[in-house]
Amino acid sequence: MKLFQRLLVAPAALGLMAPIAANADTAFSSTTSLGGSAFFTVGSVADGGTTDTEEELYMQYKYVLSMKSSFSGEDLLVTGIKAGNASGPLASMDSAYGGGSDLTVKDLFYSFPVGDLSVTAGPLLDQDDVVAATTSAYSDAFRLGSMPYSLAGNETGPGVGVTYSGDNGVVASVSFVSVGGASSTVGIGADDGDDVSTFTLGYNGDGFGGGLVIASNDGEGGTTGYDTFGGGIYYSPESIPATISVAYDTNDPETGADATDLFVGVDYEVGPGTLSAAYNSTDVDGSDSEDSTGFEVSYTYSLNDNVTLTPGFFTVEDTSTGDDDTGVVVETVFSF
Repeated sequence: MKLFQRLLVAPAALGLMAPIAANADTAFSSTTSLGGSAFFTVGSVADGGTTDTEEELYMQYKYVLSMKSSFSGEDLLVTGIKAGNASGPLASMDSAYGGGSDLTVKDLFYSFPVGDLSVTAGPLLDQDDVVAATTSAYSDAFRLGSMPYSLAGNETGPGVGVTYSGDNGVVASVSFVSVGGASSTVGIGADDGDDVSTFTLGYNGDGFGGGLVIASNDGEGGTTGYDTFGGGIYYSPESIPATISVAYDTNDPETGADATDLFVGVDYEVGPGTLSAAYNSTDVDGSDSEDSTGFEVSYTYSLNDNVTLTPGFFTVEDTSTGDDDTGVVVETVFSF
């Protein structure tokens, strides 16, 4: 959900990617950078899956390429390409992508400044690509994550967004994504297409901050519409090398029960890496069988400048069987 901020603040960084500037004499211009990451995820989940039969040790991958070009030094054209074979219980890992082995363009948008504002528009914009407010500073690199409703990022299509970042730390953003906007039979903002709007307001301070998020899907394209509201805060005390994040998210669907999610995450620098721990609790109105809790612990450290290793453990309540899905996972990320 911090993709837009990262791209504007540090165009040469995208998650674990390490872009390599292309030579002007080659196929790319001197203002274009290309970087990527290969994720190897291996693990086993006890009582995995809805029938508790997916318990074997197995391995999956994700491959990502990111190309970024600037034409004025202040603008940015972003192209994201992905492939992956995630399935089973490990498909819920943060790095998982199950779109198949074919490289597919998943992100394509252009950002440029207009006065004190930044405008983003393009044919492939995710619902959570344009988010100015920071509701959690947790690494979100393993299994659990904050804001599962307001910043789920499930909708993709033609979209536009605007962000504002004040010198006093106040930030705000608004975005609109039309899921059916790529279809000539549906169109942008159509009566029979899903359109989602997202608003954020926050404060990004030195060592602390927080934000609020409101998202709404009109549900006119056949999916279930919803209204969400969430917020979170983060704090990095000067006395210890840690960041503490707390977030609360709510979902009010057009049909079905309301739901809430509480998330607490801590990142703590230990030795050569970062120890991360998180807890979340999901409550669905009127259905104890759909309530769940989750807990994770992971440790991320760099083997060298381009290889990162993250072993970890998680347990998440499986509401369909009543048993906990307990996983042990090791993820290796090669950045290039």
